[in-house]
Amino acid sequence: MDPFTPAHEQAAAVRRREVSPGELAEMYLARIERLNPGLNAFWLVTPELARKPDTAEGLLGGVPVSIKDLNSVAGYPTTLGSRAFADQVFDWDGFAVARLRAEGAALLGKTTCPEFGTRPHTEHGLHGAARNPWNREHTTGGSSGGAAGALAAGLCALSHGSDGGGSIRIPSSCCGVVGLKPTRGLISPGPVYGEGWEGLSTEGPLARTVADAALGLDAMKGHLPGDPYWSEPEPSYLALVRPPARRLRIAFTTDAGEVAVDPEVRAAVEATARCLEGLGHQVVEGGPDTSGFRMSFPLIVTGGVAAIPVPDGREGDLDPVNQSIRDTAQYVQAAHYVTAVEMLRMTSREVVAFWDHHDVLVTPTLTRPAPPLNTLGVDPGAAGEEFLDWLSFTYPYNCTGQPAMSLPLAMSSQGLPIGVQLVGAPRAEGTLLSVGVQLEAAMPWRDRRPPGVD
Repeated sequence: MDPFTPAHEQAAAVRRREVSPGELAEMYLARIERLNPGLNAFWLVTPELARKPDTAEGLLGGVPVSIKDLNSVAGYPTTLGSRAFADQVFDWDGFAVARLRAEGAALLGKTTCPEFGTRPHTEHGLHGAARNPWNREHTTGGSSGGAAGALAAGLCALSHGSDGGGSIRIPSSCCGVVGLKPTRGLISPGPVYGEGWEGLSTEGPLARTVADAALGLDAMKGHLPGDPYWSEPEPSYLALVRPPARRLRIAFTTDAGEVAVDPEVRAAVEATARCLEGLGHQVVEGGPDTSGFRMSFPLIVTGGVAAIPVPDGREGDLDPVNQSIRDTAQYVQAAHYVTAVEMLRMTSREVVAFWDHHDVLVTPTLTRPAPPLNTLGVDPGAAGEEFLDWLSFTYPYNCTGQPAMSLPLAMSSQGLPIGVQLVGAPRAEGTLLSVGVQLEAAMPWRDRRPPGVD
């Protein structure tokens, strides 16, 4: 079987007994052995789990999947990409991991991420830089950088990721895959953790196709008692992967305020808007004002990073950006933090109201394509503003908790992928999937492959 075969087609082939789970596992393990040394997408490979999934039944029966290092796989290291936690092992599976296992996923291993997932590129921390399969001198993005790089290079069929400011959509855009951040509360953060960054962070799938993203969401969705946010899932997201049954109200914008947007990125969004208009939708230019999040979002992230229980004597092992964040947190009072949360919630009400009169917003995923390695966030003091500029269109929808999906709809003149983001109303993943599959047919990307990965 071709390693780039979509996950939902692999699962169907296993059910028809055209291929066995063991054959799929061996195919990907061999590719990881051959290609991963030059990409550093995986830092830990688990052949024993890949060869023996918990079940050959379920939605993913035997399909090989990668797991981001920020989530626990029972009995294996969960380092958080940090030297300070290099020996950390839990005896429990994170909720999404447990769900993937229950649906028959074969776990290939854990993917590289920056320390604590705070950087939007995967270059620092315990496991080093993940390299972009499209150009190995460029970043994969982050923080699910190894997850996106592995998928783009054909080292897995589906990737697990997490997204607190764009960390599924950023690397999906950089590496030319589909990334879906679901509505807040659709996937439990349990069984131990209550939430991430005041609900900014959630887990979700990275995939080759829109149908695969829906399949991954079906495999991970669900709740546990005590979850602070609770969004009732659809019975089947995969069943919603069909063109819209009606004319949708679609808005598009490339306006990032004072932040410059790369001309090729802007052109990709405009081409997408024209395509959607040609498909019969009502398309207008415009978008909500999300500038209010620029103050509240960083303060909440600062509090979240400062709250990580770094072992005594290990502060000096941290990434300089995280050291800087934790130093800044010493000057943040409890009242400042609560005010930031209140500001974020009030701004969210204003932003979400835009979807009272629109079904989908189309934006760039990032303000520019993947930059070269070692050029982003070099100065810890300036890194925060630099990151926010690049992520102008992603982090606002972590603040509101809305679903958002990056689609690989264009390529730059330098041969790097360009992602276009679709944002839906709360709990409107079905709308995003229907528009996404319509664009997938009209502006196909499935046959694109990075050089040197055959």
